[in-house]
Amino acid sequence: MKSKKAFTLIELLVVIAIIGVLATISVIALSNARAKSRDAKRTGDAKQIQTALELFFNDNNRYPTAEEFALGSIFSTSTYGTSTYMQIIPSAPTPADGSCDLNQNAVYYQQTENGNSYTLSLCLGNTTGVLTAGPKCLTPAGIIDVDCSFVPFVCGNQLTVAAIAGHTCNTGAPDYDKCTYDTIQIGTQCWTKQNMNIGAMISATGDQSNNTTLEKYCYDDNTANCVTDGGLYQYREAVQYVEVSGTKGICPTGWHIPSHDEYTTLERAICTSGSCATDFPYDNTTEGWTGTNEGNKLKIGGGSGFEAVFAGLHIAGGSFFNRNNAAYFRTSSPHSGPIDAWSRGIYSSFTTIHRGVNDKNNAVSIRCIKD
Repeated sequence: MKSKKAFTLIELLVVIAIIGVLATISVIALSNARAKSRDAKRTGDAKQIQTALELFFNDNNRYPTAEEFALGSIFSTSTYGTSTYMQIIPSAPTPADGSCDLNQNAVYYQQTENGNSYTLSLCLGNTTGVLTAGPKCLTPAGIIDVDCSFVPFVCGNQLTVAAIAGHTCNTGAPDYDKCTYDTIQIGTQCWTKQNMNIGAMISATGDQSNNTTLEKYCYDDNTANCVTDGGLYQYREAVQYVEVSGTKGICPTGWHIPSHDEYTTLERAICTSGSCATDFPYDNTTEGWTGTNEGNKLKIGGGSGFEAVFAGLHIAGGSFFNRNNAAYFRTSSPHSGPIDAWSRGIYSSFTTIHRGVNDKNNAVSIRCIKD
């Protein structure tokens, strides 16, 4: 009998090598196809979002705010009901491709030019049609070669406000809003260095009870005082009718109105008395003057960076009180009673801080703290 020839070891190794090369080529081809498919989805989603945004603009004469976009849908309420332009805003396909990082790959939307324009980020891993690889920015004019992706906020940088509670920030008449705020790291917290000043000014005899319009008082009905001191807000207006400790209220996205305990954390961070735990207790009962010289540290030039302005307050009923003598800061924390909320008082003639309650209908200054 003739014996059958078997593959030699070299022949087997050659066959295995050929199979390995073919498998590698197949995997690379499949990976490239998937990456191209993700890029096609990114551009296709961008075009669909652009169409929905234009429909919104046609009905509202503005593009959505970042807060509206963050709801996950694009819709508008009219007298005839709710028009839905995009039921679910698509998220970016993952993983990021090419040289795109996670931030550049994410869908990040911002309203710009007082609602007349917008930017929306995307990033392509490969050339797609006429678009080259890399970060892109969708605008009403189309997709452009600009990186408008989310940049993580670093405390100490400036905070820019576009719109809050449906009010578009405007540095000129008639509102004289403040649209850019300095920020400061104090201890573990990041604070705005200026009092909030956004909203339509109403007269001293007006009431901030129109929850469809963001409103503020300017001391003595003088817009110049809002420019230098910030606006004065009643509690319910400040928290935008969500009476919960730590609520966002009139603060920008990613920030909120400090709670009673967060002000306590601030006070402890600058306390040098050696008994900060008892000077500034975490409780909802202790009221009165606390600390030693912490009030001075929070004043302008006090060294903490907080820079409290003696903006005074508006008393429910129509009168203004104590400008140039006291700074009153609203917390987001309701008090045990239905008409009061926790607040802080810093006075020109005292070195300490007053921890107490303030009538929700009185209007005082608002600072924001980062989430």
